[in-house]
Amino acid sequence: MSYNKTYGGQFMGIGAVAKKNNNTPIIAKREFNKVEKIAENKKADKVVISIVGIRGINIPEITNGQIYFFCTAIFDNDDVKMSMEKSNHNTSLVLGEYIVSSYHVTFDEEIVLNIPEGNNFIRCYVSCIHVTESDGTRNMKLEGIGYTDAYAIKNCKVYVYSSCKLIKAVGAPDTEGSLKLSVKCVDEKHPSIVREAIPFNAIEELKKKIML
Repeated sequence: MSYNKTYGGQFMGIGAVAKKNNNTPIIAKREFNKVEKIAENKKADKVVISIVGIRGINIPEITNGQIYFFCTAIFDNDDVKMSMEKSNHNTSLVLGEYIVSSYHVTFDEEIVLNIPEGNNFIRCYVSCIHVTESDGTRNMKLEGIGYTDAYAIKNCKVYVYSSCKLIKAVGAPDTEGSLKLSVKCVDEKHPSIVREAIPFNAIEELKKKIML
């Protein structure tokens, strides 16, 4: 069987969507209502994103293939492509389950990262890979779906679990959906372990996963 890979959506412009004219990331007021604990003026060294899953992604059902989803953590000074190419910024690729009229995915994973100097915010970006077959060719298309509001990470705090409505990605199809997660900003003494960053390519990882 021959193989063809294509990329859909635009993995750019997220900064333009998520920032005001003064280049300050927009933080929705509801984010501050999620704060459970705050350590005033205590600088955070790491961020722990606990991702439960995504719900209600209203992409049409794939009848001639499958669709896999994954999440990527993005700091305010990074772009989507840069973050997607680092293994420890991404969750596993998980097969979506179509229920009634939308896709649902359970991750139950953590992304743990050191907070780079000069970064003040983080958000989570949801992508999918369509795997379809046509005329004896198996095609893969990587597509951005949407991203969460920004979480302030400068000081130690905990944003409790909540379902965040995804903001539509630039160039993505008109979709709705939510991502359930919590975000912990912690100091260097926290026992969470930051995995080594190795080069990551979602398409190649999926090829290995489904043995193309």
